[in-house]
Amino acid sequence: MPIQRSLTVSNEPRPDTCKVRIGVALRRSVCLCLSLHFGLVLLAALLSGCNALPSPPRLPDLPFLHLGSESDESAPTLQLFFPEEGNVTEALRSQIVSWAEDKEIQVSLSTSSSYSQELVDRLSAEDPPDLAVVTAFLFPDLAAQGLLAPAEENLLDLTGYPPRLVAAFTWPGETSDLHYCLPREVRTLALVYDSEGLAAAGRSPPHSWESLREVAVGQTDLERNRFGFIEAPDLSRWLPFLYGAGGTIIDDSGGMALESPAAADAMNWYIQIFRDNFAGHAGESNNEWAGEVLAKGKGALTIEGNWVAPYFENEFPDFHYGVAPIPSGPAGLNTSVAFTSCYAVSAASTRKSDAFELAALLSGPDVVGSLPNDGGWMPARNELRDDWIGSFPRLAPFADAVPTAVVWQFPPGFDTLLNSFNRGMVQLFAANIEAADLFAELQELGETLLETAAETGPTPNTTQTSSP
Repeated sequence: MPIQRSLTVSNEPRPDTCKVRIGVALRRSVCLCLSLHFGLVLLAALLSGCNALPSPPRLPDLPFLHLGSESDESAPTLQLFFPEEGNVTEALRSQIVSWAEDKEIQVSLSTSSSYSQELVDRLSAEDPPDLAVVTAFLFPDLAAQGLLAPAEENLLDLTGYPPRLVAAFTWPGETSDLHYCLPREVRTLALVYDSEGLAAAGRSPPHSWESLREVAVGQTDLERNRFGFIEAPDLSRWLPFLYGAGGTIIDDSGGMALESPAAADAMNWYIQIFRDNFAGHAGESNNEWAGEVLAKGKGALTIEGNWVAPYFENEFPDFHYGVAPIPSGPAGLNTSVAFTSCYAVSAASTRKSDAFELAALLSGPDVVGSLPNDGGWMPARNELRDDWIGSFPRLAPFADAVPTAVVWQFPPGFDTLLNSFNRGMVQLFAANIEAADLFAELQELGETLLETAAETGPTPNTTQTSSP
C-alpha cells in the first residue's frame, strides 16, 4: 500500500550546510537556489522557498581595489561590481590590474557573495557601477527599466557563440534589436546518477521517461530510505519534462501555454512517480539538495547541473557518479535548461567606452580560457567549450545540451509566477491540490503579467517564448 507522504522535512537536527562554496552568488531575488560556480548564477539558483541546492556560506565582501596612476586622479574611476567567485575572482582581478596599468586609469573592484540581492539596488543608485555581471534571468527586468547600456553597432563580435545565448542579451530598439553584452559562461541540466548503484543492478542510464521510471523503481529501497529518483518542487527542474512533452510556458505568439496536454502529461509524470513512492525529495532524508542525497546513497538519479562536479569532488570524493542526457519525453525531445551571464555596462556610466573595452577583454577567449575551472561552469564560446569537454569528459552531456537548451529567462515581472509555481508544486506533492487547478491559476496570472510587461514597452521574442 502506498505510503502517505508530503514535503514535510525531517524534524531531526539538520547537519551544518556544507562549507564548500559550490557556485557563484548570482542568486535571483526569487532565490534561484542554483549556486553557480562561475557565473549566475543559476542559476542559478533558484526560487524562494526551494531547497534545490545548499546555500553557499556567507563570504566577506572584499574592499575596493584601487588601480591606476596618480596622474589619473582627476578622471572618474571605473567602478566594477562582480559576484564573489573565489579563485576565478582572483584570476579576473589579475587581468583587470594588467589592463588598468596599460590604460593608465583607475579601477575600483568590489565583489559580493549576496550579489543578486545587491545588484539591482546598485544599478538603480545615483552612482552605479560602470560594469557588472548580469544573469540572463535578471537581464529582461534591468533592460526594461533602462538600467543597462546597449553596445554600439558592430562593437560586439557575436560569432562563435550559441545563438540562444546571444539572443538572451538582446533587447528591442527603436529600429532594430540591440545587443548589450556577450555571454561569458553557461551551465545546463542533465541526468546525474549513482553509477555504482545502476551498475550493480545491470542497468544503463535511462533515455526515456519510461526507462527512467523503470530504473527508479528498481533503485528504490524504502527500508533504507532510498528513492530511485530525487525531485525538487522547482520550476527549473520540471521544465525539461515540459519540454520533453512538447510543451512550453510561453508560446511562439507570446501567450501563456500552461493549460495544455503537454503540461498535464509532464506534471502527471513528475507527481505520480512521487506519489507511487519511487521518487523523493531532499528533505525526506534530512539533506539540503539532490546532489547531497545521491552522494549519501539515499537516491539514484536526479536532474541537476554541472555544479555537481566540484561539489562531489570536494565533499564526497569517493562517490562514483555518471552524467547522461536528460531522458526524452513523449515528443521525442530531451531539451535542457541553460543558465548564463554576461558583463553588462550601466546606462548611467560616464566611462562606457572603457567599460565595453574591459567587458570585451574579460569575455574574450584568452581570458576565459585561462580562468581556473573545476567543471562547475562552461565557457560560452563554442571552441572553448570543446576544450572543456576534453578536460571533463565525464561531464560532456552538460556541454552537448548547450546548443538546444532553453535559456532560463522570462519576461519582466515574472518573479511572481515563478514563486507561485514553486509553492503550488509543494501543494501538488502533498496532494492538497490538482495540477489542472494549479495550471489554471498560473495561466491567468501569467496572462496578467504579460499584459503588464507589454504596457511598459516591447520585449524580445526570446523572452516571449520558452519553446524548445
